[in-house]
Amino acid sequence: MQNLLSMASRELKMKDPVVEESDSFVQIGFNEGKEETTEHYRALLRIYKEFNEGVKAKHVYEVEVEKLEAKIKVLNKLEKVYGLIKEKEKLEEELIPSQERLAEVKVPNPDWYKLGESWLENRSPF
Repeated sequence: MQNLLSMASRELKMKDPVVEESDSFVQIGFNEGKEETTEHYRALLRIYKEFNEGVKAKHVYEVEVEKLEAKIKVLNKLEKVYGLIKEKEKLEEELIPSQERLAEVKVPNPDWYKLGESWLENRSPF
């Protein structure tokens, strides 16, 4: 008789609906939290990617402007000796559109503190 009671109590423990439901609720909660976290960090990654693409684009135009300015400085020094006025004028004409392209590039500057991700602030190249 006691053996039957112990078997019956084991079966009751195995089929406890509260335990089965709580396991499924825990699993559902875990999965929802995982999806929210994944979505959050994907959004942060997109923001950071846009930021880095803006920085790279700006860098390309900055390099172009710096090259032209350096060439003009060299020609200013050589102009006195060799008279390279046409070359200088040509470079100055190229410099204006380059400076305009550089001014058009907008680098997004996300406020990492408002997004709750202040640890990303130190990783910015500016």
